[in-house]
Amino acid sequence: MKYKASSPYFEAQRSITPLPVLLTVDTVSDSIMKLDGKKALVFGVASEDSIAYAICQRLAQAGCSLVLGFQPRFRSRIQQLVATLPEGTELHPIDVNVEGSTASFFKSWQANSPGAKADIIVHAIGFAPREAFDRNLLFVDMEPMDVALRISAHSLQGIVRHALPHLAPNSSTITLTYAASTRHVPSYGLMSVAKAALEAWVREIAARLGPDGHRVNAISAGPIRTLAASGIPGFDGILAHVERNAPLRRNVDQMDVAGTAAWLASPLSSGVTAQIIHVDAGYSSTMVPDDISE
Repeated sequence: MKYKASSPYFEAQRSITPLPVLLTVDTVSDSIMKLDGKKALVFGVASEDSIAYAICQRLAQAGCSLVLGFQPRFRSRIQQLVATLPEGTELHPIDVNVEGSTASFFKSWQANSPGAKADIIVHAIGFAPREAFDRNLLFVDMEPMDVALRISAHSLQGIVRHALPHLAPNSSTITLTYAASTRHVPSYGLMSVAKAALEAWVREIAARLGPDGHRVNAISAGPIRTLAASGIPGFDGILAHVERNAPLRRNVDQMDVAGTAAWLASPLSSGVTAQIIHVDAGYSSTMVPDDISE
């Protein structure tokens, strides 16, 4: 039997079925995210364009308190940005390329907030020396390779290792990767190797911390114009290509990634770990681009 939308049947249904609640950023943070009072350690904020900074904003909006690990050379810039974050946001220096710096970060944090626990860790650190982009990867020397891997990949292991005594139950660790970890991207070079190593660390750490209830995931973001991306040759062409061929016909931005990070930080993703979550307007699902016939 078919019913018209104006029939008594539908009128009766309207009278007994409540309308869905419209979810706004405020209602999501209050009723679903359940991040009020949680503490997030965020590593990698370098400028207002940083994905890590957008994640800070989203987490703060959801009720988190923040502890920022910043590279000393960005001190003045970070001190300006912290004025836009919630009162009480902590700043502690860290340079993951310097022996002992990670341990010093945690000592500094604990000295300032004795006994504090981390519910969320955001690892948004990546770097490779310029020559790693300018030279054929086959001819890059070992030293810049060591630097790139140590900063961009192995630092995740170091941060989590030092964080272990200070993790709250059911913590969530989130890092940032890129699709070049599994496929060739022109000019990305050594960072492709670093991102592949980073994703391997995600799986290994997740397997070892999972029995204790801790989760570890990576967000594979599409290309975004950031301070780090500015050093990649031909980056404007990559942005244009993705915009033409991604299923959503656009590039993602920092807040797209930040929204996914907030979800991964929240109980809504409590069954998700050891995963690479693509936030790239669907580009990673394509093989032959639509513009090949143009």
